Parts: sequence; C-alpha cells; structure tokens
Amino acid sequence: MISEKYKDLYLSTTKQQLKKLSDLLLYLEKKPSNQNLIENIFRLIHSMKGAAATMGYKKTVDLLHAMESVVDGAYHRDLIIDSKILNLFFDTFGVLQENFKSIDKSSREIVLNKPILALKNSLGQKQKNKKPNQPREKHILGSLPSVAEVTISTEKLDAVSNSLDDLLINFMKAKNKVKDLGDVEFLKIYAENDQVLSSLRRQLEKIRIVSLKDVLSSLPYLAKEIARNEGKKVEIIIRDHDLSLDKAILDELMEILIQLIKNAVSHGISKQQSNGKVVIDFSLLDDRMHILVSDNGQGINWTEVADLAVKNKLITRQKLKTMSPEERKKVIFYVGVSKAQTLSTVSGRGVGLSLVKNKISELNGSISVSSSLGKGTQFAIDLPQPLSVFRGMIFGVLNYNFALPLDHIEKLVYLDEVKNFSKAKIFTYQKKKYEVVSVLNILNIKKFEPLYKYVALIHYQNKKFALPIFRQVEEEELVMKKIPLVLKNNKHIKGVAVSSQGQVILVLNISSLI
Repeated sequence: MISEKYKDLYLSTTKQQLKKLSDLLLYLEKKPSNQNLIENIFRLIHSMKGAAATMGYKKTVDLLHAMESVVDGAYHRDLIIDSKILNLFFDTFGVLQENFKSIDKSSREIVLNKPILALKNSLGQKQKNKKPNQPREKHILGSLPSVAEVTISTEKLDAVSNSLDDLLINFMKAKNKVKDLGDVEFLKIYAENDQVLSSLRRQLEKIRIVSLKDVLSSLPYLAKEIARNEGKKVEIIIRDHDLSLDKAILDELMEILIQLIKNAVSHGISKQQSNGKVVIDFSLLDDRMHILVSDNGQGINWTEVADLAVKNKLITRQKLKTMSPEERKKVIFYVGVSKAQTLSTVSGRGVGLSLVKNKISELNGSISVSSSLGKGTQFAIDLPQPLSVFRGMIFGVLNYNFALPLDHIEKLVYLDEVKNFSKAKIFTYQKKKYEVVSVLNILNIKKFEPLYKYVALIHYQNKKFALPIFRQVEEEELVMKKIPLVLKNNKHIKGVAVSSQGQVILVLNISSLI
C-alpha cells in the first residue's frame, strides 16, 4: 500500500468524484437511456478504480470494478437501466461513502462482499428484448474535468487567513512609519508590496468562497435515500440563484439543512402523497443571507405541540395561555420537544430542531417556523454574511472605539454647531427626516449628555436613521477578527476588528440599532 502521506490527496480527490457521481446518477434517473450520461459514469468509475488501485485499496477496486461492469453492460445495451438497476447504483454510492469515511478515519476498508455480489448478480439478468441501437444524444454534461481538484479543510483556511490578517495588520503599522519617513524609495517598495498583499487577500477570499451549487449537490441524493427507505416519493428543489458563500459558513449550514430535510421527508411528507416536494430557496438582502426550507406535507399541529410541551413539563399551562401565537411556535425548538416520539405530527419535527436553533444562534442568525395542517411547513433562516477586510468609519464613545461598514453609511453630516441629541427623536437633513439612534443606549449610559459634532446618515434594509457622533471620526481599512466569547451573546456587536494602529475596534451590528 502506498504511504499514508498520499491518503489526504486521494480522499480529497475522491470527495470531488463522489459529488460528480451523485450528480450523474440523479441525471440518469431522469434520462436512463442517455448514452452520454452512461459513458460519463463509466469514465468516472474507471478513474476512481485506478486511484484506489494506486493506493492499494483492493476491496474498493473490486467494488468499483463490479459497478463498472454493470455500467458497461448498460452502455452496450446488454442491460436496460430500470428502477432496480438505479436503486442498485444508489445503494453502491451509499456504500462507497461509508467506505471512504472508514478509510479517512482508520485507513481501513469496510467489508464489501455483499454489494459486490449484488452488482455481479445484476449482470446475470440480461434483457431478452434489448432495445435497438439508438443515435447518440448530445452531451449534456460535457467531459469530466481534467484539472485536479484538492479539498482544503476550513481549519487550514482559517490558519492561513489568520496569518495573513496578522501580516496585514503589521503592514498597516509599517505604512504609517513609511509615511513619517517620507522616503520616496520606501514609499515605492511599500506600494509594490501593498499590491502583492492585496492580491493574496483577494486570492484567499476566492478560495474561501464556494458555489452553493457545488456544495449542495449531495442534498437531492440524501432526500432520495430517505424517501426510498420509507416508501415515499419526494422531489427536492434547490434555488441557489448562482450564489456563493464563505466555506466556513457553508460547512455549518450543511448540518442545518440536512436536519431540516430529514424532518421534512420523514415527517412532513406522507406516504399517500404522490407529489411530495421540499424546496430550499436562497436569497441575499444587503449583508444577510435568507434561506427558506419548505415542504408541501401534512404540516404541524400546534395544539399537539403545546400539549406535549406541557406534558413533558417544559412549560406550564398557565404560561402557555399568556404566550402570543409567535411565542408558542418557538416551543417546537425546546429540547424536550425535540426528543418526543409520541405524536405522528410532532415526531421528528422536534428531533434535532433545538440543535438546529443552537447552531444558527452560534452563527449570529435566527430561525422561525410557519405551518398549517395540510398546507406544509416553512422554516425561515436569517444569517449575517461574514466580513473579513472592509473599510469602516471609526468613532469613539468614552473609552470605546466603534466602527460601521462604509457600505451602509449614506453621508456623514458635519454640524454647523455642536448639538445635544439626548432627547431628540428625529433628525432633519435636506428636508428628509431620520429616526435618531444612540450608541449610548447600547452601553446603557444614561447620565452622560455629550454635544455632538457629526451625524452619520445610515441606510439599511430600506430603513434610514441618524447616528449622532461626538468625537474621533476616521475612515480606515479594518481586519475583522474572531469575536471573543465574552462578546458572543452581545446582539449589538457584530465582531471585533483591528486598526492599523493595533487598536481594538468593536464593529456594530446595524440591525440591532434599528
């Protein structure tokens, strides 16, 4: 067997190949007679078999060889691809996934005798009435990519990103020194290296940004497998709108989506439905990602959810009566409801939902649910887009330094004379009225009444408001760092940045100011 040092490269390549195989099999399910699809599958499996042979994984080679033989039989029309053959392919795909997980974890292959035998047995089922040769269809997927692809873990990307952030901070410090020296040669060297550093930053951001289409390609297979195991027919529709996201967010998001899909397929869609659907829709508004996960299943019985919460002593009946309809819906995310298995309309709907909510909260997002009996269920997820390097307006309040991204600042108004805004609710500028918001309220400072020199006019999510500022206004490129645990639950702070002078800057969450 080849040295373990090549295992990571092998597994990263295989991961990409499995994604491609999943896409091809899903296409084949819709067009089982498409010869070009079958040819692409054959070539892909052959490539995977060659890589496994190189690594010395003999069981994997035998499994892929058996699958290759079945695909070859279908290509030469010795076999007709029907539901049995398709299910066999999907079963083999699932076995391959488990096998590669085992190789990744323990460097050992799992027992593959049973799936190999199933593939070999299918070869004995030659079709008596083979279809005559048909003209080859136009390639709809094109050739398989010849460029090697390597999967990079989020941890490794974070390490590189942190090192680059530190380099950028030191470089910004050096910038001030270079300006003070006034040496033309130093300034030229600085400008050249600034371009190199900016290029590095852009390239890293490109690596971190991943297409939703590429990452979510495995979800239709997941939904199909769950539905097939339960004797249901479910179609999953993903509307990604050609969007891309930071890989760190996507890794977390996949866990959330998988749980919601499992709930929808297992407990939302009934066996009686012939048109079961799960729709995942992504959209971007300002700096936030909105995700809707909907199904057309049987819906949630909210009365039974409430009764179950009372029965499990998660809430009192008296408290329940004082809750609004929206507050009652949040009960479904309680941990006790998540473990309930007694009600058919609740069972599974609660499984993992508390974990889903916690995961979204960790991402500084929110989740809500709406559902009616017989009309399906919809989960709405709202997540902030992560910032890395951005230009911001820095201003001081007492001993604190705050920043707001310039993208949301419409204008900075310089007042003709200082003004007290402690009791002001509206600020008028050029005949337009803006609601006044105060950073002092965030800090819970009530007895301090400063005289303000500036007003920042802010536009966010179709809302306009005015933020009075009384000292130290600067515009600067900032490097966003990971938010400390002590500030993790502060809804007013979006993150912590570092200025060129090495100062800690608190980046305000604009949505909390509204």
